[in-house]
Amino acid sequence: MKRFLFCLLILLACSCSKFEESDIPYAPVYLEIDLRFGDNDLVGIYNHKSITKARTAGEKTGYSGVLVVCGIDSYGNTTYFAFDLCCPHEAKRNIIIEPNNAGTATCPECGTEYDIAAYGGTGAPVNGVSKYPLRRYTVSSNSSSGQEWVVIN
Repeated sequence: MKRFLFCLLILLACSCSKFEESDIPYAPVYLEIDLRFGDNDLVGIYNHKSITKARTAGEKTGYSGVLVVCGIDSYGNTTYFAFDLCCPHEAKRNIIIEPNNAGTATCPECGTEYDIAAYGGTGAPVNGVSKYPLRRYTVSSNSSSGQEWVVIN
């Protein structure tokens, strides 16, 4: 009886999730960001870079490409965020979001505006029709100096 109740509780917990994910297919991501040389244009709040093709052997750029953004985390520290360039509402490889210098990005097709840096880099829609957030990738420092970063999924 205890086993049955435990299984029922687990089933209910899993089925009550409100998390929704768009139909964007999974695609591997691996990018090395070097703020001293090739990616020094990312230094500074709201600076961003769209990477749609591998720049070195071994790099992977996701489904539509990767958007890397310098933003502010929830503690007020400068950090980096990364997202797939594909609009999750449209879910088409050729429809990509367009970032701006205000910490948001907009889909040219559906008009949805997404948070990419201004509000903690969540990727959540802030205006428009989309109910899905941007696909977010993990960005972590790869050096003690904070000048080298890795983007992965």
